[in-house]
Parts: sequence; structure tokens; C-alpha cells
Amino acid sequence: MYMQVPGARKSVFQIYMERAKRLLRRVRRYKATRYQRALHDRGWYDLSARSDYPAIFIGGCGRSGTTLLRELLNRHSRIFCGPETSFFGLPFGTRNIANMWGIAVNDLDSEVAKHENLVSFVEWFFDKQMTQAGKLRWADKTPNNVRAVSTILTQFPNARFVHLIRDGRDVACSLRNHPREKIINGKVIANRVNRPISQCAARWLHDTSAGLVYREHPRYIELNYEKLVEDPESSLKKLCDFIGEEFEPRMLDAGRPGGDEYSAGRFVNNPNSGDRIQRGSIGRWKNDLDTKERVEFDNIAGELLYMLHYIDDRKWF
Repeated sequence: MYMQVPGARKSVFQIYMERAKRLLRRVRRYKATRYQRALHDRGWYDLSARSDYPAIFIGGCGRSGTTLLRELLNRHSRIFCGPETSFFGLPFGTRNIANMWGIAVNDLDSEVAKHENLVSFVEWFFDKQMTQAGKLRWADKTPNNVRAVSTILTQFPNARFVHLIRDGRDVACSLRNHPREKIINGKVIANRVNRPISQCAARWLHDTSAGLVYREHPRYIELNYEKLVEDPESSLKKLCDFIGEEFEPRMLDAGRPGGDEYSAGRFVNNPNSGDRIQRGSIGRWKNDLDTKERVEFDNIAGELLYMLHYIDDRKWF
């Protein structure tokens, strides 16, 4: 038994462990801040940097179907699309890339030191991955890309941006317990999360709105998750026409998209993304959200639901 602190429910051991965890978080934040400051000082985020490569960027609020689209697009004979990178939309970091792609952090840090800026590094990174996969064009699927549409389209003037949009109520249901797993030292570890619906609704509102600003841009397109699931061929033909590629029936074939292998991060939290397209997640909010949560969601993001034609009026709940 652990010695109990008088008047407290927690043991001395538990208290010391909590203090140690807080200290560790502060140390990590300090290191991350110092790392970002060093990147800024050396011009890593140089906004004048440009790439002529005709890249394809996929983004959208998390849990909106970006992983499904990544699978379908990667089945194309010419297009390579791997796990998430978080190159844009979040502060750059090699550790996340290493976990998702199964690449040694030291190797990535060494390459970062060789490149003048992020755009140059992105070109090197995807050119290498694309060549290894035997493909001719690369795409970057990261939900947070939607938070950096302007930067992406500016620094990649020949790129195309694909914004996945899904019913925010279903997104909130999925975000509530996401991620169910996380990667630590290359291993998938169970993760327990239970966010309030208000937080999930706010994220959907923020991230989706960030992309909608560009809906009149000629190099931006919106794909509806529900339409992609219910009629994937039509959605993929529309996408291929937008990016200037021929539609290939193989994009609809379930199974491995060309035999690409990555770390545990390839399908973490999306274990069935390589299977046949599933329709069961459409309208899950009808069972998952109680009346109070529906009202809570509507108070935050109801107007965007209405604007996107997911509801006919504000009395849906």
C-alpha cells in the first residue's frame, strides 16, 4: 500500500507521478518552442519559396473521409499518396513524420539540415517516396492542410487542393473518441478520449469554414463524403478531371493500393480504410447523439449545416 496524504484521496506516489508528467510536458513544450524558433530564424518557413510541381493536396476536418480518399487515389497507377505528414497546417516536426512513415528521426533531421526551407524539403521527401513506389505524381493527404490552403496554393502554384466535407454531426460523433490509438516509439497504444460534443462541433465549424473561403478558387475543389461513399465512381471521375488524370476503374478495387508498406501509422485509427467502401457511418448521429447533444451541436454549427444543405431548417433535432 502507498502512504496516503492526510485529507487527500491520492497516494504520495500518484501525486509525484502527476507532478513528473506536468514537468515533462513543460520540458517538451520548451523544446518544441525552441525548435520552432530555430526553424524560423533559418528561414524554414520562407513564404517566398516556390515549387512548380503539380502536387495534389487533400484536407478537411478530421474524420471527414480524407483517409478513404487517400486509399482510392493511391490505387491510381500514376499517383502516390502516403500517410499523413502535417507539413502544413501545424508546426513542422520530424517526430510525427517518423512515426507515421517508419523513417528514423535522425535521418529526417539530417535532411532538414540540408534543405533551405520547408518547400524544398517537401519536394525531396515526396520525390523519394514517389520513386520508391514506382509512381509519377504525388499527393499529400493531411486533414490539417485545410488550415493552410492559402499557403499551399501560393507555394505550389501548379498544385490542386481537394477539400473533403462531411456531415458535421457524424464528424462530431467520430471526433468524440478520436484517436482511439496513438503511436509511441513505433508501437500502437490504446488511447482513451471522450471529448464534449461542443468541442467537436467547434472544430468542424472552424476547419470546414477555413476551406470554404476558397470555394471559388480555380485550383480548389470540394468533394462530399456522402456522395463519395454512395457513388464513388462519379466522385472519382470528377476528381480525376479536376487534377488532369484519367479515371481508372482500379481506383474502386478494394485491397492493398499497390503494395505500399509503412509503419504502424499507416492505418492507425483507420484499420478498414483499405477494404470495400462502407456506407454504415452515414447518419450515425441519429443513434449516437442524444437530444441535449444535438441542441449543443446546433447552437455552435447549425448554420453551417444549413448552408451546406445537410438540414432544411434549424428544427432537425
